[in-house]
Amino acid sequence: MGVCVPCHARQLQSLPHTTGRAKWTLGGLYTGVAVAALTGLLHVWLYLGLEGGFTPSQENAETFDALNAQLVLASSIVSIVTAISFLRWQYLSVKVARATGVSTEEPRWAMVVWFIPIYNLVKPYAVMRDLWLNLGGAPARKVLLLGWWAAWLISNGTSNASASMFNMIESIPKIIPVLLIAGMIAEALNVLAAVLCIRVIKDIESMLVSRRAGLDAIIARADARTSA
Repeated sequence: MGVCVPCHARQLQSLPHTTGRAKWTLGGLYTGVAVAALTGLLHVWLYLGLEGGFTPSQENAETFDALNAQLVLASSIVSIVTAISFLRWQYLSVKVARATGVSTEEPRWAMVVWFIPIYNLVKPYAVMRDLWLNLGGAPARKVLLLGWWAAWLISNGTSNASASMFNMIESIPKIIPVLLIAGMIAEALNVLAAVLCIRVIKDIESMLVSRRAGLDAIIARADARTSA
């Protein structure tokens, strides 16, 4: 029995669009870039004001603590919203790719792997890489995805290490410059990871939009033949 191509195209077109979820995710990433940049600049400000190269003044230390606390809160909120938006976008993107026959990945599993220790160091990247390639992304540009994933992993590791080292300030006061430099590096990597993620999402979204346009063309031709 033959497959009704226009009918299948209409079924695929009934799937929700990924565009709205992509916009929410991109908005969160852009906001995250702004917060990370401000946090990095705050670290630079305190570093440049160190007395004797090691110790901040009481006033500067209090100002830093107050502003940093607000930025940490903002970063936490933005990270949660962005993570939820990203997972919703990825779920629907994988679902659309699976429905069009270019992917065999299970949408729910593609989300679950982010929360499995150790496995989440490699599988989420594989999901995004396969989604990219299955939708027609250029294999030569896989370096973009690899760069994003590497920057994201390293930025998380650097941020966690920097946060842990802050507990050593009272016992080793002279470690403050090292902590501030580590904080600058962590925020720079956060910005890099976010910028690369934005590029990856935009490219995948562009390919998804192109596939929907192809479905529209199939439906339009079928309607034209029917009305002729």
